[in-house]
Amino acid sequence: MRFPLLTAALAALTFALPTTAQDVKVYGGQSQRACSTLVLFGDNIMAGITVTHGQPEWKAEYDGMLDKLKGKLNRLGKDMWTTLLNSVDIEIGGTKIPAGSWVVGLHCDQDGKFALAFLDATKAMKEGTMPFGPQKWTPDHVAPLELKKDVATEAVQKMEIKLQADEKDPMHGTVTLAWGKHQLVGQLAIHAGK
Repeated sequence: MRFPLLTAALAALTFALPTTAQDVKVYGGQSQRACSTLVLFGDNIMAGITVTHGQPEWKAEYDGMLDKLKGKLNRLGKDMWTTLLNSVDIEIGGTKIPAGSWVVGLHCDQDGKFALAFLDATKAMKEGTMPFGPQKWTPDHVAPLELKKDVATEAVQKMEIKLQADEKDPMHGTVTLAWGKHQLVGQLAIHAGK
């Protein structure tokens, strides 16, 4: 006697599920992501740093939008989060970023000064923080960058983020974000045992 009741309950649940699922929009699919990596390996050091990001296409009208970024925390890249993984403590623009996994946004203060904004990736995922829409999260770290307007002779069509070590001193280098004819540059220091 219980089976007809169970069957009816399962049928009702099955018919109810598609109604809820119809309200869900699905985006995504395959995409190419750019990656820049620094690996330091020697007698007393083993360290890795990598930044991975989507590459939005540059449009000429973006030049006139710099002022609209003032006072805002913005997404960085395209599709899902730009991420930074660092196996050792680093500094970008003098700001210490502890070893870890980070989601990265772009911050522009009221004066138009840019910075990378870092949020612990595990915290971001648990809280459901996403890179889409207005960014209302509070960064764990904000690392200043220097804006270099119109430094490229040709516009960089797809955003690039590059980690580069100094040839003479591999424990130091730069982080460079290039897009259009502009660059954002921060000094990089790597803190690993010697």
